[in-house]
Amino acid sequence: MTGFAREWLKLREGADLAARDPGLARRFAASLRREPDRALHLVDLGAGTGANCRALMPRLGGDQDWLLVDIDADLVAAQLDAMTFWARRQGYPIQAGGGHIRISAGSARWHIAGRVLDLARDWEALEAIPADGVTASALFDLVSAAWLARFADWLERHRLPLLAVLTVDGRRCWDPPLAQDEAAAAGFQRHQGGDKGFGPALGGNAPQILAQALAARGFAIDEAASDWHLDARDRALLDELLGGEAQAASAALPQDRETLAAWETRRRELLKDGRLKLIVGHRDVLALPG
Repeated sequence: MTGFAREWLKLREGADLAARDPGLARRFAASLRREPDRALHLVDLGAGTGANCRALMPRLGGDQDWLLVDIDADLVAAQLDAMTFWARRQGYPIQAGGGHIRISAGSARWHIAGRVLDLARDWEALEAIPADGVTASALFDLVSAAWLARFADWLERHRLPLLAVLTVDGRRCWDPPLAQDEAAAAGFQRHQGGDKGFGPALGGNAPQILAQALAARGFAIDEAASDWHLDARDRALLDELLGGEAQAASAALPQDRETLAAWETRRRELLKDGRLKLIVGHRDVLALPG
């Protein structure tokens, strides 16, 4: 599964980068407490190979010290190669060793380290991490309401700003539409609500519940759409999305397996012809302590 996860993260990175809202990232950067001669301490949760960190480092500016947290040890180990490839493409000098990555960006110094941590169970370890700000990408649809409440309490206690990007909101708009789209959507949404390791997942309700939980704790909330707009140029990503949605929907609605198989077959024909388009709804949420 790790090999697949790594390929999936690589596939989606370009779509994520194009979709995220730059205005919220700028406001997050402006909210961070900066002190002379001290790097910002930032924690990225569910970091994978570090795509969210790579997107944000140039936008935040100045010296930064990142901790990239993920449950998958192989993905944490892959952060070095992913960061090295990215830094070289950007023309940034990079040094690595002992599980640490150091990137020079003009006068700024960026330090990155990975840590294997089970966010569902290792609460004491998470709460002990020093941070000026917290980020996460495509995470909160996987968590439960109970986990989210505890997470929001932690942010409130430490008055930490949060930038949560690319959280799915349940919208899927396939083009051209098909009669079986409703069955596919129903099955996929039911599957999204299953236990992903945190308890019953929030799925497409996650952006709204996240914003409400933090607003109730006195945070100022701002949101923006960060939808994927995919077409023939995104063939490989569409192929993975189509297969994943069909498999998930069939698992959730086995009684509709034949209908869903016909849906997938027709969608693959459209993909082969270069006629398939898809909008995947996401929201970026910025939460700043009051």
